[in-house]
Amino acid sequence: MAISPDTIEEVRRTANVYDVISEYLNLEKTGSNYKALCPFHSEKTPSFIVSPQKNLYKCFGCGKSGTALSFLMDYEGLSFSDAIIKLANKYNIPVKFTKSEIDTEHLKDLYTVSEKIVKFYKNQLMNSLKGKKFLYERDIRTTTADYFNIGYSPENINDLIDFCKKEDIPIEKLKEIGIINVYDNGKISDKFRGRIVFPIRDHRGRYVAFGGRSLSNNQQPKYLNSPETKIYSKSKVLYGFFEAKDQLREKKWAVIVEGYMDLLSLYQVGVKNVVATLGTAFTEDQGELLKKFVNKAILMFDSDKAGKKASIRTAKILYSKGIDVYYAPLEDGKDPDDIAKEGSKKVDEVIKNSKDFLAFLLEKIKVEKELKKKGEIIDLYLEMVSQIPDKTKQGLLIKKLSEETGLQESYLEIKKNENFKKEEKIELSEYLSKNEQIILKTLVLNKEELLKRFDKFDKIEGSGNFELLVREILNKDEIDDEIRERILQFPVESNVEAALFALERKYILWKKKEVELYLSMNINVDDEFLIQLKEDVKKTLLGGSVRK
Repeated sequence: MAISPDTIEEVRRTANVYDVISEYLNLEKTGSNYKALCPFHSEKTPSFIVSPQKNLYKCFGCGKSGTALSFLMDYEGLSFSDAIIKLANKYNIPVKFTKSEIDTEHLKDLYTVSEKIVKFYKNQLMNSLKGKKFLYERDIRTTTADYFNIGYSPENINDLIDFCKKEDIPIEKLKEIGIINVYDNGKISDKFRGRIVFPIRDHRGRYVAFGGRSLSNNQQPKYLNSPETKIYSKSKVLYGFFEAKDQLREKKWAVIVEGYMDLLSLYQVGVKNVVATLGTAFTEDQGELLKKFVNKAILMFDSDKAGKKASIRTAKILYSKGIDVYYAPLEDGKDPDDIAKEGSKKVDEVIKNSKDFLAFLLEKIKVEKELKKKGEIIDLYLEMVSQIPDKTKQGLLIKKLSEETGLQESYLEIKKNENFKKEEKIELSEYLSKNEQIILKTLVLNKEELLKRFDKFDKIEGSGNFELLVREILNKDEIDDEIRERILQFPVESNVEAALFALERKYILWKKKEVELYLSMNINVDDEFLIQLKEDVKKTLLGGSVRK
C-alpha cells in the first residue's frame, strides 16, 4: 500500500516545523526563531533552533537538521509512510493511496472498536474479584494495571454483546479484530473469556491486539494471543514499546524480555525501558523498530533451553541492525518476573553484570574442552559477527577470536549477511525530476563508483520520493527486486558524470539553505566563525564536493 505522490507533496508543503516540534519540546522565542534543548543529544545550553520562516530545524550541537517530516521520523521512530499519515491527519489532508483495495476508513473503524473493547475489559476488571485477586497475588499493582490498561474478559458473553449494542459495534467487527469465535450455529464466544487481558499497542499507540492469561492451571493454554488481523501483524509489534518509547529514546538502550508478566514486574522495580516479544521469535521488523531508538540491547530471557535459543536468534537480528547485544544470564529455573520479585537491587545487579554477547561466547570458547562443542561455539561467534554491517568492526572481532583461540584469521571465515528486510513498496512516478531519475538509475548500476566520488548523500535537497529511494539504495547491499526493476525502467541513461553534476547541484541547494539558516538564527557567533562559513560557501560554489 503506497501513499500517492500527491498526498506526500501536499503534506511536505503544508507541514509547519514550529507547529509540529512545539508539540514535543518547550520552545523559547529568540528573535524570529525558537530554541530548545536538543532531544537528540544531551546538553545543558539550548542549541536546537527552529526557524518557522525557513520551515527547518537545526541543532548546532550535534548537527541534526531537517523538516517537520524528518523530525517526526527521528523523534517518534516512525517510518516515512507513518510520518506522512500522522502529519496528514494533523492538517486534515486526505490520505490517498495508489491501490484502492484497502479501505482506510474501515481500518480506522477497527482501531476505534479495539479502543472501545480495551475500555470494556478494563471496566470488567474493576468488577471482577477473581481478576483483581490474581493480579494482587502476582504482585501487579493497581497503578501498573491502570497504566497498561489491563482488563478482564467475563465468562458470560452477554456482557460483551450488551456493550456492543450500546456502543453500536457490529459483531462482525469483533471477529475482524480477532476477539471472538463465530460458530456454524450462529453462536459466538469471547476467545479471552475468564482471562486477564493485556491490550497490545503498536508503535503509534493504537490498540491492535490482545493477550489473555488464564487464572488457573486448569485453563489452557496458559497464554493466548490475538490472531493476525488487518490491523495486527505480530512480527511488527513489541509489547510495551509505545509505553517505553520516551525512556528508550533517552537511555539509548533496551531490556528485551519474553512475556507480559516479565515486562510488568521489571517496570514496577524501575526498569521502564523494557519491551517484550510475547513468546514469539524476534523478527527483522522488531529489530528495525528498536534500531530507531537504541544502540544497545540487554537480553533477559528465561534460563531454559528455549530461552537460550531465543537469545541467539534475537542477537543475530540485533547485530544486523547495528545494535550492540548484551546477555543477562539468569539463575537456572528463574525468569525476569522471579528476579524482579527479589527487588530492584537484584534487578540492577543482573543488568549491571550483563555481558557483551560476543565476549560471553569468547569466554565459553576458552573454557570449553570438548573439541566438537568448542567448534560449534566458534561457528556461532562467526555467524554473529557476520551480521554486523560495520566491516571494520567485523575485522577487529575476527582478530580478537584469532588471538583467543590461536587459529589463523584466514581460517575464520564469515558468511554473508542475508538478513535483508523488504521495505514497503515505494511508488515511483513522474514526480521524480529527470536529474533525480539519473541519480537513482546510476546509483543502482554504478553505486560503488558514485560513492567513491561523492560522499554527501545526507546533505542534498530533493523530493520526498527521491530521498526515500536514495535511503533505500544506500542502506542496503541489495534492494527490493521490484524497486530495482522500476528504477531501471526510467527513460534516462545511467551516466556517472551526469549523476555527479546533478548531485553537486543538489548539495549546493542544501548548503545555501544551511547558510541561510545560520544567518537567520540570530545566534552569537564570532568573526572567525563567519569567515570560515564564507570560505565554506565559496568552496562549495566553486569547487563542490565531487572527487576527481
